[in-house]
Amino acid sequence: MTERRYWKNSEPYHLVEVILEENNVIFKDWFDTGKDPNRYDWTFAEFIIGKGKSDIEYNLGMGVYQEILEEVKYRTMKE
Repeated sequence: MTERRYWKNSEPYHLVEVILEENNVIFKDWFDTGKDPNRYDWTFAEFIIGKGKSDIEYNLGMGVYQEILEEVKYRTMKE
């Protein structure tokens, strides 16, 4: 399995990014690239039990959420 650590959805004036960093899922929602994004950080344990699910599904879709969840579970099992 190829490890992924970055997903995004870019639309005019709106960018959503999800980054896996250490043991955290970082969600950034940019409405203006010149400003600070709305940012949420969830630990892998929090993400596995559903934190952030609605934000990611709404902005990136169910398929991307499932892909991120599988990657998080894979990394959790490696530790």
